Order: sequence, then structure tokens, then C-alpha cells
Amino acid sequence: MKKNFLKRASLFVFVVLVVIIAQVAWAKYPEKKIRLIVPVAPGGGADTLARMVVRHTNVYLQEKMYVENITGGGMAIGFREGIKAAPDGYTITFLVTTITTAPHVIKDYPTVDQFDPICIIATDPMMISVHMESPFKKISDLISYAKANPGKLSVGTPGQGSVGHLGMAFFAEITGGQYNYVPFKGSAPLLAAAAGKHIDIATSTCSEGIALVGGGKLRPLLVFNEERSSLYPAVPTSREIGLEVFINYWRAIGVPKGTPQEIKAILVDAFRKAMEKDEVKKFLEQQGLNPTFLPPEQAGPWLKNQHEFFGKIAKKIGLKPE
Repeated sequence: MKKNFLKRASLFVFVVLVVIIAQVAWAKYPEKKIRLIVPVAPGGGADTLARMVVRHTNVYLQEKMYVENITGGGMAIGFREGIKAAPDGYTITFLVTTITTAPHVIKDYPTVDQFDPICIIATDPMMISVHMESPFKKISDLISYAKANPGKLSVGTPGQGSVGHLGMAFFAEITGGQYNYVPFKGSAPLLAAAAGKHIDIATSTCSEGIALVGGGKLRPLLVFNEERSSLYPAVPTSREIGLEVFINYWRAIGVPKGTPQEIKAILVDAFRKAMEKDEVKKFLEQQGLNPTFLPPEQAGPWLKNQHEFFGKIAKKIGLKPE
């Protein structure tokens, strides 16, 4: 009896010591540089946002975080580097919408569930726009014409399987229209094509359309969001026209699977504090982005839903990983 008691007591002491040692180790985090992998080239919108967030988050991480751009493979190389990193909190990854769309059209592309989410930091709703001289003044005009004239309207997308392509395909399905999809290499050329009247409809994020809408070249008809965009307060949302479909481009932070909960909590707290700063919110709003902080318990299900949503659309229109 006494022996069993001593064994149990020894085990209890051992467990307590392990917990104390672990807490002391995590309390020192970070002890070295934290690499934030950004899977795009320096200078673009995602990179600029990442560097701004790092600057403000570093205040709470002893100035240890830095950006490393790892490009190639349509962002896949950067994502893979983040996935295979040691789960010790010293490599984190800047995640973007592509990781929830590309796996449905590109074979062996990394998936968002290969990361543990830290947070969502910003969203940017998709919108539909037309040239200012287009006969379509309202979204109802476009829907009616597309139904009566299947395949006659051309829609520019940032590429096959992109958010714009999949989002517009879903819009077509639920509104009963048919469109001719024209893939471009990114949003900038497709918006320019719409402004030049080379295509009938442009798909983009709200932020991407700022210059051409502001310059009187494009007319936004619909924003795929629950609430109206502060950039285009006169433009109706999908919810307002009876469509419960909300399509967002987004930015998030992820860490390798298996990263200790205590380290993830430190990172969540640091990013939360950074995103609460007025300067950060103002920067996001100036870029046309919605400040949207979602912690892991909300970010995880939200990202899973995004992945499944785009997967269903891709399957519906006959796309598969190649």
C-alpha cells in the first residue's frame, strides 16, 4: 500500500515538474527570430500588408519576427515550406485565399487544413462590375439579360479555378444565367480589359476596383457580402438581392500542425493586439480591406467552410485537380 502511494506521489511530482519546466520554456518564447513566410514576391499588396502587420505585431514579440518571401508554383512552394517547418513557433506562414481554391484545380496543391490557424486578419469581398457605358445599370438588368441570352456575356476572371471564376460560376448557377469565362493572368489585366470594353463583366475584390471605379471607368453592380462596402456604399450586397452567398478574399496567419497550444496562444495575443491598433485599422481601410480578426476557434471552421464551398463549385462546373 505504502509502495503504491509512493509511486503515485512520485509520478505526480514528475508530472508537475514537466508542466513547470514546459511553462518556463514557453514563457521565454520567443528566444530567437520568428520567420513569417510570405508566398508572394516583395512589393505586392499581400507582401505590403504582411510587412505592416509584422511591424505592429513585433512590439509584442520582442522584435523577433521578420518576413521571408518564398515564391513559385503559384504560391505552393511557400505554403509547403511552412507546412514542413518544425512546429516550434519559429516559422509561421502568411495564408491567402488561393490555398482554398487552388487545391480543387491543381493536383497535390497544399491545403489549408495542413496548418493550424492563428487568425484571420482581413477580408476583401468579391464584386461584379461593368464599364460605365454598359447598358447594365443594376444587377437585376444583368441577371435578366444573362438568362435570356445564355453565353453571350463575357466575364473576365483572374484565371481558371480562381475565386473570381468559381464565385461567378456559383452566381450563374443560382441566378439561372450562363456566361462566357475569359481567364486573365491576374485581376489588373482583366479590370483593364473591362475598362477598355473588351469584356462585358469584371470580377475582382472591392479593393482592386478602387482606381477604375473612382476614375469613372467601371460601375460596380454587386458586392458579395452581408453588409455594404464602405468603398461603394451605394452598391447592393448579395444578401440585399436575396442571395445568401458571401465570397471573400482573405488574409490569415497559420503555423505547422502540432505547434504547442501555449505558443499559439502567445501568437494569437500578439496578432490580436496589433490588429486592434487604430493605425493598422486605418491602413487596412485605406487599402480597401475589412479589418477582420478571427481567432483560431472561429478561423478554423471559417477556413474549412471556404475550402469546401469552392470545392463544391469546382466539382459542379467540371473542374478537377490536374
